[in-house]
Amino acid sequence: MVSPQRAMTISFRNTVRDRLAFAAYHLPRHPLLLLIAVGFFLWINFTSFVPAFKEMPADKPMVVRFIAFILAELLLVCFIVALIGVIVLLAMISRRNKPLFCQKTITLGEEAFVGESEYGRSEIRWTTVQKLARTRRHIFIYLGQDNAVVIPRRAFESNTQWDAFYEYCLEKTKRAYKVTGANRRPAGQPGGSGIYPPRKN
Repeated sequence: MVSPQRAMTISFRNTVRDRLAFAAYHLPRHPLLLLIAVGFFLWINFTSFVPAFKEMPADKPMVVRFIAFILAELLLVCFIVALIGVIVLLAMISRRNKPLFCQKTITLGEEAFVGESEYGRSEIRWTTVQKLARTRRHIFIYLGQDNAVVIPRRAFESNTQWDAFYEYCLEKTKRAYKVTGANRRPAGQPGGSGIYPPRKN
């Protein structure tokens, strides 16, 4: 729950569903994964589906052949998505990921935010934040390209507290990057906004 004083402290426990929500937000925006997925999709198409489509009996109406091809494409997309989901899920259930699912407390401050759990305490300066994003049910504070603090909406008692927490994080991150001369650009949609460090030329 959010602390009644300034609404700057929250306590929560992540679930597998929360981590899957992060994966669902992050992975479609990951350039390397998209490249691999598209490459695999095209490879299967040109090595299997296209030849099979050409070898279909000529007496079959073109509409039937086209519908069969589209259905095969949809099944392939579903297979790729399911495969990625299984890989992500298997990675999450590792015993090494216990710190991801323990009770956490996050306290926001002027220069940094502090995360505490049974496994330790860490102070993270706002300049460390790579990106800040929000969906309908989660806030993601990126500390690296593929790593983020996942904050579920259920940690807040009201929409006002949810909005206040996010706006405070956004304000502090913007200010930190303004001081260090970093660039800002919007995060992936829907429902996202974010701050990024300068791009390397």
